[in-house]
Amino acid sequence: MNRISIVLVAVAALAAGCSKKDGDKAGGDKAGGDKAAGKSGGGPVAVKLPTLGLALDAPGEVKVDKAMMGEGHMLTCPGVGAMQVETAKAAQTLDEAKEDAKMYSPANLKTEALPDGWTMTFENKGGMGTNYWVDVRRTIDGKSYKCTTTGSEASQAAAVLAACKSLRKGS
Repeated sequence: MNRISIVLVAVAALAAGCSKKDGDKAGGDKAGGDKAAGKSGGGPVAVKLPTLGLALDAPGEVKVDKAMMGEGHMLTCPGVGAMQVETAKAAQTLDEAKEDAKMYSPANLKTEALPDGWTMTFENKGGMGTNYWVDVRRTIDGKSYKCTTTGSEASQAAAVLAACKSLRKGS
């Protein structure tokens, strides 16, 4: 329950500051984050995750900051809302993740096996409406990573799922 509260507060706080204003440029910001520039409505843009030595593809302009918890990054902006990519503290099987998800009374639970991990998505009803969950585990160069979000829009969850599936070693 703490996880959903933290994520929902973060999404609300960060999404409010994500809209691109006239004159905004890609690059560092006052908070120390970096932005990956892309054309609005265009295809995915490669985004570097320097702390992890990884990259992924995300829609539009994405702000990359340090993770709220753990070693990794929080990515924010319209296409994805807010998502977190971090080193997994412990390996977790898909069956263990499904068991953990039961506390949220998941609906429309879907999973996919990946060559180097798995994906799990589901919905649940909360006090603010429907929540869309994405939980992806990947093993890259022998290290386990988790890529997650909990948001209020199905389109953002789909974008996060695609971004997580594109996670790869950075260049």
